[in-house]
Amino acid sequence: MNTPKMNYVAVGGFVIAALVGIIMAVATLTGQTGATDKYFSIYSNVTGVKFGTQVFYEGYPVGQVEEVIPIVEGGAMKFKVNFEVTEGWQIPSDSIARIGAAGLLSAISINIDAGKSATALKPGAQVAGREAADLFSVMSDMAGEVNSIAENDIRPLLATINRTADSFAATVETVGVLMEEDGERMVKKFAALADDLSERAPRIAKNIDEGTANFATLAKDLGETQAKLDKLLDTTGSMVGENRAQVRQSIADLKHVADSLARHVDAVNQNLEGTARNMFEFSREIRQNPGLLLSGSAPSEKGPGQ
Repeated sequence: MNTPKMNYVAVGGFVIAALVGIIMAVATLTGQTGATDKYFSIYSNVTGVKFGTQVFYEGYPVGQVEEVIPIVEGGAMKFKVNFEVTEGWQIPSDSIARIGAAGLLSAISINIDAGKSATALKPGAQVAGREAADLFSVMSDMAGEVNSIAENDIRPLLATINRTADSFAATVETVGVLMEEDGERMVKKFAALADDLSERAPRIAKNIDEGTANFATLAKDLGETQAKLDKLLDTTGSMVGENRAQVRQSIADLKHVADSLARHVDAVNQNLEGTARNMFEFSREIRQNPGLLLSGSAPSEKGPGQ
């Protein structure tokens, strides 16, 4: 065999070997190194998901996305993502296929969060999908909210604070003018009041001391009076106790006298009434003829000189 043919064979073999190596490397990187099982998930947003997007199971590479198909579901546009995983890989039925990225600069991938169910999904079944949170969208919405708060709340609040500060400054200035005008007069009044209080303070203190002494004397007198009253009550109680029989007899006699007066009160009243009539008649006769007090005879029917 001549040299040119040998060169062609060597170059061809090298190219074939390189192609095989590239194919094996790509298969290894994409996880497609053997038979696979097909599954699918449905999402409302598939930003960054395309053919070849890697599929992880709890962070371990198990397959890749094969195709993304738009579908209409419930009157809204959805996206069916078909992906393949290593054949025989057990995926619990309550697992969730979440779209996301491992880091800020990492590529978008589908990570299957393993569920706790003991039942595994059959190949071709749907894995519940969940969209990734769009960090930039969230930040944009937050920026809009902050801008709205700044325009609608903070700016009016600052304006109100400025107006309040201006009003307070004007008030302080007015008070300063008033104090400048009346300050000297007020200081003189306070000084006079302080002098008057300083002069009255000794007398007030003396009066307080005298009042305290008088109160103490009064309290002492009240204590002595209380002691005397207690002694009098004790003496009275002793006397009553010693003369209980006499007291009872006196009460009985007083009751007898009261009963007697009650029985004779009508007769006494009649006698008093008769006596009162006699006294009235006697006084009338004396007024008509005062001579009765001397002669005792009745007055003549005729007048004097007849």
